[in-house]
Amino acid sequence: MGGFYQGKGGKGGAAAAAAAPAAPAAEGGDGLPGGLKRKLQALGYPELGSVSLSGQAYMKVILWLEEEKIRLYEKIDRAPLRKFDKSWYEAVSKYAKELGVPADGLTEKAMNVKLNVLNGLTNLAVHDIYRDEDEANQLQNAVPQGSQGTQAAKQRLGELLPSLNSILQIFSLPQLPQDAQDTDILAGLKCVLVRVSPTSADEPTLDLQKLPLGVDVADPEVRKAVAVLRLLHGLELQQLQVNINTVINELQQLTANPQTDSRLGRVGR
Repeated sequence: MGGFYQGKGGKGGAAAAAAAPAAPAAEGGDGLPGGLKRKLQALGYPELGSVSLSGQAYMKVILWLEEEKIRLYEKIDRAPLRKFDKSWYEAVSKYAKELGVPADGLTEKAMNVKLNVLNGLTNLAVHDIYRDEDEANQLQNAVPQGSQGTQAAKQRLGELLPSLNSILQIFSLPQLPQDAQDTDILAGLKCVLVRVSPTSADEPTLDLQKLPLGVDVADPEVRKAVAVLRLLHGLELQQLQVNINTVINELQQLTANPQTDSRLGRVGR
């Protein structure tokens, strides 16, 4: 049997792409890692709930990727992929190799090979869709979903700005602009805390004159300013590291193959 999906016409010249090995972990007993299922979901596979590495469920998803997304063959040339018989794996092995996806040893029982072939074809389909949208300028000025909401969520101290500026003025300290971010407002609050509750002699203090600057500064006042700038830069680098760790952690969750320890900021085992 065959012909489960109606093709939309041929599209030759599909770019060959090397397939990255899929994660071996299985989810829900169907043998597909979560990252691969999410990619199929993003592509709009209509039978995601029954997708599997076994039997016709596997054959149908391979056929769907070719007829609906990749379209390496003309419609008439896809006949061997629609015939779900003993020769199907041989036809798919030839088809995958034409796309640059390793398919040696592809059989019904070779689960690892089947997984890698499906993962490679899925990656190629995602790549082709991205390339088409990029060429059509549909990705221009694209804003990741939730980024604006995340930025807005970080601005939580804006209501304190008028009162804080009044206090800063009393202490003859520079006032903050109306669009000041939470990090600047927090720094202003710390300045006020130092003026209201000065550090006692028993508590350790930071000597800006002894802070290594990395540059030769003779003027004591300029040295203090450079020291403060280095401290602020260190805080920015710390926040940057936190942001990088968050992005890496989210990317690992998308691939369903986490190898990241976000606490250490390291990638790999």
